[in-house]
Amino acid sequence: MSEYYRNTYITIDNKIIENNARVLTKAYPHKYYIAVVKGNAYGHGYGIIPALKRGGINAFAVSNLNEALKVREYDRECPVIMLEPVHKEHYPICEENDISVCVNDAETFEDILSSGCKLKLQIKADCGMNRLGFKEKEELEAIYKKAVSNENLTVEGLFSHFHTTGLADVEYERDLKRFEELTADLPLKDIPMVHIDKSQTVMAHEKPGYTTAVRFGVVLYGFNLMNKYTDDIKGRLRKFKHEFKNKIHGVKPCNEYPELDLKTALTLYTEVIQTKRVKTGEYVGYGLGHKAEKDEIVATIDTGYADGINRKRVGSFVSIKGKKYPIIGEVGMGMCEILADETVKKYDKVTVFGGEIPIRSITRHVMTTMYELMTNLDSSIPRIYED
Repeated sequence: MSEYYRNTYITIDNKIIENNARVLTKAYPHKYYIAVVKGNAYGHGYGIIPALKRGGINAFAVSNLNEALKVREYDRECPVIMLEPVHKEHYPICEENDISVCVNDAETFEDILSSGCKLKLQIKADCGMNRLGFKEKEELEAIYKKAVSNENLTVEGLFSHFHTTGLADVEYERDLKRFEELTADLPLKDIPMVHIDKSQTVMAHEKPGYTTAVRFGVVLYGFNLMNKYTDDIKGRLRKFKHEFKNKIHGVKPCNEYPELDLKTALTLYTEVIQTKRVKTGEYVGYGLGHKAEKDEIVATIDTGYADGINRKRVGSFVSIKGKKYPIIGEVGMGMCEILADETVKKYDKVTVFGGEIPIRSITRHVMTTMYELMTNLDSSIPRIYED
């Protein structure tokens, strides 16, 4: 890593990542366990690759070639699957690094043939998302037949990405039916990887007998997105409403919430770079966003929206020495302010999120998802891996 001159950094507990992977690979038996590590491994960085392998992961999925090559820096053996097509001029790099390419349309396939490269293919079926993949049965079959008859090509996988989880709609069942119609005349048993399930669907639905692989995404990072209802009145009422709505709309019952030992592993830290006293009536930060109602102590911390801190974080908390303090004013590009007290000193370590500041609580506050929150973290912030 190049020199870095800030005390703003991210720690990743690789023991937790390993345990999450082990819990999932044991709970949902498949031949291939594909860890989705796109978006800089959901903000965690590719230093988690060894821990994922120790936990039973034996394949990786990324969005693009840049990410695939990052994975190859840590592992030269496991399949690395690009979920999006790559430009035709880069096929030799894929061949050299044994990276599997996505075949999403006939033009891409013709480019692959023209390249003359020896490549592993992951053919994508479009079952309803209308994004990438083949929608027509005849075209999918034709591409498959041409691929298996070409000595340079290996059909490593056939996959789709469903556009809902089926927890509150019937679209999952429609997507599943469409996949089975599209692939009815293909010898699925001859294809090493057949994968349609992602984190939530593998938990919510029974495993289709023809699938051999599963893609684990956000669950690897400690987030179970299945519905969990508490035993209090509020929880029972939520469950009743959900089940009643699904009954009206003909949604098939899903599996119950799985009690899995999943934990988050990522924590973002920074430091206090100045404290000062603010008098009653004075403002703090940009835009007159905070006016002191009494004499206050304000601390400035060394992180902002350029690091990936959502500007809606105002009003949410950070933690210093186990005590929580609210962000006030307006989040700046590289700094923001917190309402502190006499105990807060310059150079104090600050937990921005993770640990005692749960990531889920921040996502609720800024009205976004943990996907966006974590992948927005600046990739130049050092990731420190604790094994």
